[in-house]
Amino acid sequence: MASSNTMDLTKGNVTGKMFRFALPLLMTYLLQHFYTIADRVVVGRFAQEGEAALAAIGATSSAIHMFMSLFLGLSVGANILCANLRGAQKHKELSQAMHTAILLAAICGTGIAVFGILFAKPLLRFMGTPSDVLDKGALYMSLYLAGAPVSLVYNFCAGILRAHGDTKRPMYILSLCGLVNVGLNLVFVIVFKRDVDGVAIATVISQLCSAIAALFILFSPKGEYKLQFSKLRIHKQYFSAILKTGIPCGLNSMVFSFSNVILQSSLNSFNSMVIIAGKTAAMDISTIIYQVIGAFYSACVSFAGQCYGARVYKRIDQLFIRSTLLVWGILIPLVTICTIFPRPLLSLFNDNPEVVEAGIGVLLINSWGYLIYTVSEMALGCLRGMRKSTGPTVMNLLAICLPRIIWVILFFPMNRTVEFLYLCYPISWLISAVLQTLYYIHSRKKMKI
Repeated sequence: MASSNTMDLTKGNVTGKMFRFALPLLMTYLLQHFYTIADRVVVGRFAQEGEAALAAIGATSSAIHMFMSLFLGLSVGANILCANLRGAQKHKELSQAMHTAILLAAICGTGIAVFGILFAKPLLRFMGTPSDVLDKGALYMSLYLAGAPVSLVYNFCAGILRAHGDTKRPMYILSLCGLVNVGLNLVFVIVFKRDVDGVAIATVISQLCSAIAALFILFSPKGEYKLQFSKLRIHKQYFSAILKTGIPCGLNSMVFSFSNVILQSSLNSFNSMVIIAGKTAAMDISTIIYQVIGAFYSACVSFAGQCYGARVYKRIDQLFIRSTLLVWGILIPLVTICTIFPRPLLSLFNDNPEVVEAGIGVLLINSWGYLIYTVSEMALGCLRGMRKSTGPTVMNLLAICLPRIIWVILFFPMNRTVEFLYLCYPISWLISAVLQTLYYIHSRKKMKI
């Protein structure tokens, strides 16, 4: 399956290959996040009830991510399995694993869609979502999750491509589909006067285009993969392998999402549309910074996965250190820009001065905290590539979820401000960085090479 689009990550200079592999991933992640930003900028500035629409989308983000995260974790499991088999040069087994993964994506996505349509509103009501944004939030969430089948199919296919060292073509796909998403956002909101429903439908359509393009690459008879729809079936051994690695990955994401849902519920207790809208804008900007970490984390998973399959373990140690330094080199200038120009950045999403002021504290706390979080994620990516999933998930349960719950229950009532609430982010990331690094050192000592 070698081609100009794939990359052997088991040989060559680690720093150079890591950067070349991660850069398209970073562009892809930024484009994916641009989907969400485009939704919010369009409704925030052009919808008739912009603040309400922006707050409604922000109020649903944690819940949406919580339910998608478990199954997106399975896509990571598929990525790891395929990377291990690629590194070990087991081509027949690799083909069976890819067919299993794609069918599994379609099945899981359908289940999420049904759940989202039926239970979006009860869930948001349980989270204490303010009544003035509840209906809009439920509509956005149900429509967004209705697109889960195509979203998961694309993510599983992209994970398979990354396992082969191919990060360029997913970037090309997202580049084109991002333009589709932005164009449809403007058409639905400005021309047809739609609201959150318009941007949700635009997102689903763009995700459908992404899934079709990724499937074309994998199933094209003239391509290097040559998968066949007639061979789509669940192979028990690879299904089990994906679950064994992917479920802890998904649970890890759910741990994050669950703690974020708790924080969102605490934020909702302010019963202020302005505060929710400000937090939403701040999270959108800080999440752009996070995409750097997310891209290099995903690169570590695939890179370490191939190296683990090929049994070149010392290369993974180099990967952990150098990827951390690379991320810091990119993050520090971005964080500095956020520190110097927080108001102009936040005003891009909503020009209400009260919304802008409400988002400054969250933006600065998250941005600087990501420097700590980098260490945790690079260690986690390497561990995942080494098929260590359960231990890191337990570490994050202790380091992320538990401290945030304690913070909300015990400390937040003493100082009910948004900034004090979000201090639990860098505190939990520091604990996670220490625990994940120690676990990585422990795991490597048990390996022979």
